Amino acid sequence: MADLQIGKAPENYAVLPFYAGAAFFLLCTGITLPWVVPELHGYYAMPHIVALVHMFTVGWASMVMMGATYQLLPVILEQDLFSSRLSLFSFCCLFIGALLLITAFWWFHTGWPMLTGGGLIWIASVAYLINVAGTGGRCDQHHVQKCFMVSAACWFVLTTSLGLWTAFQFVHPTGKPVSDLLKIHAHVGVAGWFLQLISGVSSKLIPMFLLGKSKKEGLLRSAFVLQNVGLLFFLVQAYIQGIGMLTWLAAAIVVSGIIFQMAYLYDAFRHRVRKPLDLQMKHSLLAFAFLLLAILSIPVVYRFDHQWSIIYGMLLLMGWVSSLILGQTFKTLPFIVWNARYKQWNGKFKIPLPRQLYAEWALQWQFRLYAIALWLLFAGVLLHIPMIAFAGSLCWLGMAFCYVWNVIKILFHRLQIPEHVRAVYTGSTLQ
Repeated sequence: MADLQIGKAPENYAVLPFYAGAAFFLLCTGITLPWVVPELHGYYAMPHIVALVHMFTVGWASMVMMGATYQLLPVILEQDLFSSRLSLFSFCCLFIGALLLITAFWWFHTGWPMLTGGGLIWIASVAYLINVAGTGGRCDQHHVQKCFMVSAACWFVLTTSLGLWTAFQFVHPTGKPVSDLLKIHAHVGVAGWFLQLISGVSSKLIPMFLLGKSKKEGLLRSAFVLQNVGLLFFLVQAYIQGIGMLTWLAAAIVVSGIIFQMAYLYDAFRHRVRKPLDLQMKHSLLAFAFLLLAILSIPVVYRFDHQWSIIYGMLLLMGWVSSLILGQTFKTLPFIVWNARYKQWNGKFKIPLPRQLYAEWALQWQFRLYAIALWLLFAGVLLHIPMIAFAGSLCWLGMAFCYVWNVIKILFHRLQIPEHVRAVYTGSTLQ
């Protein structure tokens, strides 16, 4: 991350709680997944499955993505974060809201817990949009990454608004089928919030960590336009007419935008200086293989619905989104903590490197258990063998423990500088 202007990085309290919260919810997915395995062969909108999905989407993925944005956007734009306190406020709302909403889904309490949880998540998304737009508004230069991140924040607010409206239908139905609203809510979240943000962040981080650059910025601009046009078309068409044949046109437009974005990443990969891939980059590149599999499975999902909807969701949430986060966490989080602990000591004497802040053995086991878990889960669901899927869920739990172990190790890293050395340079003892 040497080519980023780290002087514009926000306060740690605006970023680090999101990584800690995401680790907590990842561990929750590992603990609850074995309980949900028997239900993976049934209807995808069962309460326990919906609760698990929101552990992934709200607690795990949205949590860490918001923190990563708060860290990365000011650095890319070389502008201070609009408000670090607003960032912390959005974390509190998101964390408490996620706990309430997931609990309400698990026991299917459609009253105040569900509406309160959904309302707090909506407030968090609005605070996030204000912070992102406020930070981006301070920069007059055009950055395609800024466009992706601001657009993602807008789609995030729309996603949470649709989710809150859907929850309201359980209390006061208005005539629109809840199943249709759930499909629109899910696709806006995946293709709007997740896809837009991942496209913006990955187009900056992956080339940087590969030491590879692509001069084909037009590919990213085309990706931005196509992804948004396709999703807007889907939103209007699906709400007015429902999911139908025109949905295929919307999907084709969004997929073409994904292809342009992946072409940009491939060009950066092809021109990379760092040829060997570490485990973090293997995790990240594996994520896009899962995305391609998810896209290829769309016709099967449309034809067979329930079981393949579970596979489709697993490819997106456990494959694409989770693999990317699992890899990029240990590229970004160690540097954030290292920058706070050791920036002032850099160049004065030997200090630990960012990669020395986490345990390499835990990262290796995380990657192995992740790969085994997904193979077993996919096989168990496709073959209708619950024991195989149950074994996969235990591997997922082991992977989550490895991830949480390393996150805790990084967050609670103590300054490794002798007391007498610190006294010489600062004249006082640092905490």
